[in-house]
Amino acid sequence: MYNRCQQIQAENERSVMRVNGIKKLLRRRTYDVELLKRRLDKHGDNWRSVPMVAPQPKGKPEQKRRGPKPKNKQIITDGTHEQQQTATRKPRKQREKKQQTEVNAASAIPQQNLQIV
Repeated sequence: MYNRCQQIQAENERSVMRVNGIKKLLRRRTYDVELLKRRLDKHGDNWRSVPMVAPQPKGKPEQKRRGPKPKNKQIITDGTHEQQQTATRKPRKQREKKQQTEVNAASAIPQQNLQIV
């Protein structure tokens, strides 16, 4: 029981240290942003009038999707109405197992034909 309490206490201390570290990072970031704003204003940069544009995330969004891949659908138009049809796949080719006799015949040493007269 005492050991379990010590484990929980150590885990709590690690969590508190992580939270304090994150708070420190946030304070540092806020300070850097304020410093940058003051420097830009000091130099007369017109940064406040420029529209803010959020940066696009890097990478392809398809990579972040989870679950099964959606099936491709083809739209068939008959002139009067449209139908959706799922794309059909070619069946996978199965490897054919060689017959044991074919393997033996191919690997066998050719025998000489002897003719008895």
